[in-house]
Amino acid sequence: MHPAYISIPAQRDIPLLIFGDHASHRIPDEYDNLGLSGDDLTRHIAWDIGTDVVVKTLCKEFGCAGQLANISRLLIDINRDHRYPCLIPVESDGTLIPGNRALDQSQKDDRIAKYHTPYHEALDTELDKMGRGLAISVHSFTPKMDMGDNRELEFGLLVKHDELSADMFMEALAEMEPGWRVMVNEPYSAHVLNYTVDTSIASRELPHLAIEINQAMIDTDDKAKKIAQRMAKALTPVVNYYAAEHKEQAYAS
Repeated sequence: MHPAYISIPAQRDIPLLIFGDHASHRIPDEYDNLGLSGDDLTRHIAWDIGTDVVVKTLCKEFGCAGQLANISRLLIDINRDHRYPCLIPVESDGTLIPGNRALDQSQKDDRIAKYHTPYHEALDTELDKMGRGLAISVHSFTPKMDMGDNRELEFGLLVKHDELSADMFMEALAEMEPGWRVMVNEPYSAHVLNYTVDTSIASRELPHLAIEINQAMIDTDDKAKKIAQRMAKALTPVVNYYAAEHKEQAYAS
C-alpha cells in the first residue's frame, strides 16, 4: 500500500478501470490531524463518504482494476491542478483548517511530491496498462452544504468530453430506478472541477464516466454495497459496449 493510493488488482482481463480521488479521510500522524478534531475529520469536507466501498464493490462485481486515494482531500486535493488555489484548502464549508494555514512553498511542494504526483503516476500506469477501455471516476456529494441549499438528486454525471457513455448509463438507470433523479453537471460542473479526467482520461481520448452519488445513499458500508450493486447492473451495458469495441480493435490489429 502506497501512502498516496491503494491499488485494486484486476481479477480478469477486462478493459475497465474504476477509481476514487477522494476515497479516504486518512491524515498521516506527522500532520497532527491538521489541527482538526471530532466530526471535521470524517464528515464530507475530509473525503467523499462511501466511495471507498462503492469502488471496491464495483471492482469486485466486474473483476476489474481500481485505485483509491489513501489520503484526505484536506491534506491535498488529488482532483485539483497544482496551481488551483484550494489544492491545499485553508477552509472548507465554513471550517478553518489550521494545519494548512501559512504553509510555505517548500511545504506545499513536499505534499505534492509525496501524495499528488504518485497518485497520478500510478493512475496513468494503470490506464496505459488497460489501453483502450472505459474509465469510471466515482465521487460523492453531501446532500446539504452548511453554507448552501439542499441538493435534491440521487446521482450527478459530470459530462464534458463523453456524452455517449453518460447517455447510456442514464438510460439504464432510468429503466432500473425511475424514481431516482439523475442530472448532468450537477451538483458540480465538469467544465469547472474535472482535473483528473481532463489530464489523465480525456487526454488519452478514453470513454469515461464521472459519477457523483448523494452521500445519504451510501453513508454506511451496507448501503454503499447495495447501491454499488445496483450501479453495476446499470453500468453493465456500458461496460459491455466498450468491451466489445476493445475486442474488435484487438482483432483488427
